[in-house]
Parts: sequence; structure tokens; C-alpha cells
Amino acid sequence: MFKKLKKIIPSIILIIFFTGSSFAFSGTPNTQFEYILQAIEQTSLFTQDKEMSPEQIAEVNEYIAQNPDKLQQVVNDYLKTLDTHSMFLTENEYKKGFSTLVTPIGIGVSIQKLNGENVIISVEEKSPAQKAGLRFGDIILKIDGIDVESADISYVLQLLSGDIDTQVKIIVGREGKITEHNLKRQYIKKSYISNYTVEEGIEYIRVEAMGSEDDYKKFESIWNSLDEKNTKAVMLDLRSNGGGLVDIAWKMADLIVEKDGIYMGSIQWRDDNGGIEEHYSNGDGLNFKKICVLVDENTASAAELLAGILKETGTAEIVGKTTYGKAQGQYHFDVMGGKYKLIVTCMQMNLPVSGSWEGKGITPTTLLEGDSVIDIAISQLQEMDYDNPIRYGDQSRQVEAVSGRLYLLGYMDNIQNIFDAVMLSAVREFQEDEGIRAGIAAGNQTFEKLDERIIDLRDQVNRLEDDAFDAALEACKEAIKRSLGYVSYDDGSFIAA
Repeated sequence: MFKKLKKIIPSIILIIFFTGSSFAFSGTPNTQFEYILQAIEQTSLFTQDKEMSPEQIAEVNEYIAQNPDKLQQVVNDYLKTLDTHSMFLTENEYKKGFSTLVTPIGIGVSIQKLNGENVIISVEEKSPAQKAGLRFGDIILKIDGIDVESADISYVLQLLSGDIDTQVKIIVGREGKITEHNLKRQYIKKSYISNYTVEEGIEYIRVEAMGSEDDYKKFESIWNSLDEKNTKAVMLDLRSNGGGLVDIAWKMADLIVEKDGIYMGSIQWRDDNGGIEEHYSNGDGLNFKKICVLVDENTASAAELLAGILKETGTAEIVGKTTYGKAQGQYHFDVMGGKYKLIVTCMQMNLPVSGSWEGKGITPTTLLEGDSVIDIAISQLQEMDYDNPIRYGDQSRQVEAVSGRLYLLGYMDNIQNIFDAVMLSAVREFQEDEGIRAGIAAGNQTFEKLDERIIDLRDQVNRLEDDAFDAALEACKEAIKRSLGYVSYDDGSFIAA
């Protein structure tokens, strides 16, 4: 009887959560679930008219009392009935999923692939790299004796990271000179803002995340100094920016939008938390000839808000792929002494023209949705079954799937469905390169490594073929042929030309 009850209770809980009622949890919480439920019902945007009754709470309490290991699952099942972004995570799950809120360990540099080389484009203040004299433009050549001059960026960052207080030796090139530096890895208070001058009159600004007020201050400092460089056009890169603090997005938009009193959108809070909050510009922006904002499918949340405001106020051209589609913001709570993190959706963001982009994303003005050559090639590969090993002499679709990957990685000259001597030689060579014991078969370990290498190949090729960057740069080059739209003075002020 008890085993049967355990099977049907989760379904009953889902039905309870979907029905809702006019009751709100009140009084002093007596159980862990009631404590969590109280936090949800007092903060969630979607519980004003969808709250659990005392009878429903009692039923869930009874289930958790019988199944204490199911608390996280039960809370997450409930949150799924409210929205898609609220979550109840363990401390480790939270650290992995919200890495921009966790202090990293390293030497304090940001790297970008420029002309096939790994170039330092920013150095964190007070970091080991800054203390060693590393600076913008240095080319990383070797790390602990490993040649990384043309290596993939992810591999370079992996070599630079490590445990606190461990040593790393790097060799860099600067203006034809080679220097060696022995650095000790430290906790890095990372800034997610960096910039460099692409060419005269065009500035590139990268915003990886909006993690703290310090990020805004750095962005503000960069932006306010652009007139001193006689900048005519800006490339603002928000690709792979998962968002962060919404207040920072509003402030960045206000700094960029040129005209005063422009409606920039709103936030919908709970009725008992203020309802609609509208935002208007202060008119602090410079009159640039062109602002291009680069976005992709991983541009989300507060980063989408910034991109959407700049698009719908006519301030910037948006270049790239349709964004992620997250227009809702969350509170993050420590629960049960920090053992868990409760993430609850508390508000929804709205753009000035189109409103909420939740689940839809923001479509660029210059849409580059077409896949690259490598993306198309990968999409045409046969699906690989990790639980279906292949052996010498086999003929199957699984063999074709494996040979297709070996072909893209350069181990074979063609794709085939027969595991013959030619393919055996390729499989063995790949296995040896990956540190896998070579044999006359290929299984789960080989398949996993194949897919890892395919992903690395795709990322590397797509970085070298940066269509969005090229399109934005071309638009900026065309725009700066015209004269500046402002005149700057020695005291830092400016007026429209």
C-alpha cells in the first residue's frame, strides 16, 4: 500500500499546485516547506491570485514527512506551476548555474582571439596580472611550457585557472619582445566590462554581465571618455550576456539614449509591491554616428532589456541572432542556513513599444540567423547512440555517425558506414590522441570525446568567422565617414554639433 502511495502522491501534488485558491499562507511557519512557501507567496509575481489553501499545505506536509528527501523536488514541482524561471537549488547547483555571482580564481585577465592570436584585452585592477605589468595588447604565447599562441580560448582560460595560491608561468609577446612572468593565482573580483579601439573613431565595448555596481561605474567611465577619443561609432557587444542586475541595465540605457524624456519601458511588480514602474531617459547620451549592439541566442534578461531599449528608442542598430527570451526577473534567497537557494520570479520587464519579450526574444534589426558552414555540417551528422558500441567489421548507421565525426575532425577523408581497416586506423589515432586505450572497438568514452571535440571545433570556427562583428564593423565604418555629431571641450563637456 505504501509503495503504491509513493507512486501516486507526486501526481496529486502537481494537481494541488495547479488548482490554486484565494488563501495565502499566514502565521508562523512550522515546517521547512511552510517556511519556503511563505517566501514564495510573499514575493512571487504569480502567487497573488494563486495561493495554496491550508488543506493543500497539510497534504504536502504529510507527503514530505514521509519522504523528507523529496523536499527539493516538491518545491520545484510547485515553482514550475508558477513560471519557468523560479527554482529551488542546492548550494553547488547554484554556484554552477550562476557563476557570475561566484568569485573566480585566476590571474585576472580577459582574452579575445584577434588575428588568430590570444590577446589580453583587459586586466583586472589589483590582480596578479596587473601587479606583474601585463596590459592590453599582450599576446599569450605559453602557459606552464605549453604553446597556446593559436590555441582555443577556452583551453587558455582552463590553463590559467586553478587552485588558490598555486603558481602559473606565462610567456607573453609585446611589440616584438618576449617576457616571462611567474604569477600566483588569487581570488579575482571580476569586472565584466572591457573595451578597446578597433580603429580610429570606432570603439568596441564588451559587457559580459551586469554583476555589480562596479560594472556600471566602469561602463560609465568608459562611455564618458569616448568623446575625448573623438569616437564616432560604438560596437556594444552583449553576446552570451545572461543579464544580472536590472537597475544597471536601466542606468546603462540612460547613459546611452541621447534625448531627454524618452519612454524606455517599465517593470511590472506585484500590486502590493508598487505595480507598474515606468522609466524615462535623462538625455545624457552622446550623438554618435552609429551604435551597433551585438546579440545572440544567449543574450538574456537585463542584457535583453538594454538591447531592446536601444532598438525601440531608435538609438542603436541591433546585429546578430534573436535573443534568448527572458523578460522576468528574480529574487535570490538563502534558505535553510545557505544549504539551498530559492530563486523566485518577482517582476516582468516591458519594452517601450513591444512590451514583454518573454519566450519570444528580441529580433535584431540586422538578423544573422543563418548557420555557419560548420553548424550546417554538424546538423547533418547522424545521431550517435552512446550505449551502442561499434566493432571492427560492423556496418550500421552508428558506424556512419562515428565516421562523420572523425571526418569533420580530420581523421578520415570521407564518411562511411562500414568499420573497415581505414576507419579502424582513424579510430585508434583518435583514441590515442585523447588518452583512451586503443582497440578494435569504440564505445561510450570514445563517443563522448568525439562530441566534445566537435563542440570545440564548432566554437573555434564560429569565433574565427564572426559575421556579427564584421557586419557591425562595416556599418560603423560607413557611418564614420560623416562628421561628428557633437563637439567636446577640454573640461569634459560636449554639445551637439
